[in-house]
Amino acid sequence: MPRTLLCTRCYKELFTSDISPNSPSRDLLHSSRTPSESDIPQIKQNLAESLAGLVKCDAQIEELMGIIAELQQKRADLKKYVDGHHSLLSSMRKFPSEILGEIFGFCCSEYGLSVKREKSLEPFQVNAPALVLSQICSRWRDVMISSPSLW
Repeated sequence: MPRTLLCTRCYKELFTSDISPNSPSRDLLHSSRTPSESDIPQIKQNLAESLAGLVKCDAQIEELMGIIAELQQKRADLKKYVDGHHSLLSSMRKFPSEILGEIFGFCCSEYGLSVKREKSLEPFQVNAPALVLSQICSRWRDVMISSPSLW
C-alpha cells in the first residue's frame, strides 16, 4: 500500500510505494500457472495502484529535475560572477602597462611570426605570439595595440 513521507528539508510530501515481496501476483509471475478468477480482482487492484504510483513518481521526478535545472543555472551564474570578480584581485592588474609592453616585446621579438609545415600534406602551423597575447584580455590587447613595435 502506498504511503506518504515528508521531506526532512522542505516538508513537502513525497510519494513512496511499498511493493510487497510476498504478494500473490509475484508467485504467479514466476510460475506457469494461470491466475484464478479469485486472483484477478486483486491483481487488477495492485496493477492500478502501481500505475498510479508510477504517475506520481514521474511527476515528482519531473518536478525535481526542474529544481535541479534551476539550481544548475543559479550555480553557473554564481560561478561566472565569482570568476569575474576573482580576476579583480589578480596581481597582473597591478603591472604597469609599460612593463607588460616590455615583457611582450621580449616574447614577440624572440619568437616572431613563424609559419611552418612538417610534411607536405599537413596544414601550416602558425606561431604568432603577438596575436595570442592580444587575445588574452582587453587590457593586454590595448597594450599590444599601443606598442607598434610588437606588431
